[in-house]
Amino acid sequence: MNILYSSSDSYAFLTGISLLSLLESNKKCQEIHIYIMDNKISAENKEKLMQIASDYYRDLSFVPMPDIKELTSQEIDTKRWNISTFGRLYMAGILPDSVHKVLNLDCDTIVLDSLEPLWDTDLHGKVFGGMLECINDRYRYNIGMKSGEKYLNGGIVFLNCDEVRRNNYEKRFTEYIRKYGSSLAYLDQDVLNGVVEADKKIQLPMRYNVLSIYFYTTYRQLVSIRRSKFFYSAEEYEAAKENPGLVHFTTCFLDGVRPWIEGNQHPYLNRFLEYKAVSPWTDMPLQEDKRGAMIKLRSKLIKITPRGILCPVASVLHSIIIPNRNKRRMKKMENQQI
Repeated sequence: MNILYSSSDSYAFLTGISLLSLLESNKKCQEIHIYIMDNKISAENKEKLMQIASDYYRDLSFVPMPDIKELTSQEIDTKRWNISTFGRLYMAGILPDSVHKVLNLDCDTIVLDSLEPLWDTDLHGKVFGGMLECINDRYRYNIGMKSGEKYLNGGIVFLNCDEVRRNNYEKRFTEYIRKYGSSLAYLDQDVLNGVVEADKKIQLPMRYNVLSIYFYTTYRQLVSIRRSKFFYSAEEYEAAKENPGLVHFTTCFLDGVRPWIEGNQHPYLNRFLEYKAVSPWTDMPLQEDKRGAMIKLRSKLIKITPRGILCPVASVLHSIIIPNRNKRRMKKMENQQI
């Protein structure tokens, strides 16, 4: 298996914890090569990452992070995300030609099961695979997709490097970023879904990318909040939560903070802390919750608000107000290109 993480120095400890969980859960895999796209990771943290791989007798290579500003000729406001998130779009060009496919994992994950069944997915004729995102059509329309077409989450991306190289997708990715830049709601995720044709995507099993919000909502609540008609079945949803292969600690309004910050209550917090405790960052304290007083108050109110009130309000915000705002931003960017 070829696995790639994209990391900056501030997220190196998360990358290390995820890497440790990956290697521990995939001991029986015959061969694993780890690639880390390096966005100014310190020598100290690089040494720690290499030590983890060495402890499991696995190969680890650092590869350069592409200069997104130079590629796109613009400064991009990535909001709460790091600019390194765009790096995964250029995996095929950065990795050796001998790498025919690669599984990209976000660093805010822990792997709880073998990824070999996922790795064995047939990507012939496909550009990438991922897990369905629970969204409504407004988000699809914003990036040029049609109703019901597969919009896949970018947290775990299974990329067919040969297909990307053969059809020059990286050039198309760059052109798309130049066109929409800072107006992209979900950055590289929007680029992948907006550029890659519907028949070139493949839907992967939900259990390999179980997002935080899934643990805080019932199936009915989630599809109600997101107003989504195209998602996994209720049975797949419950099975994924009961037996996740990979837990993805995404930002969630029902969670407040994430596991490396004080006060988190995620159901898999203890598993995260177990891996942290045996990692080279065992002595690193959890980060202080530095959210402002009003944001903390809002978080407390969200947790005590009855779901019968909260879900309809969240639905209007997530499914109407936010995508309409995104549409205006993208239209403004389009007009600036004329």
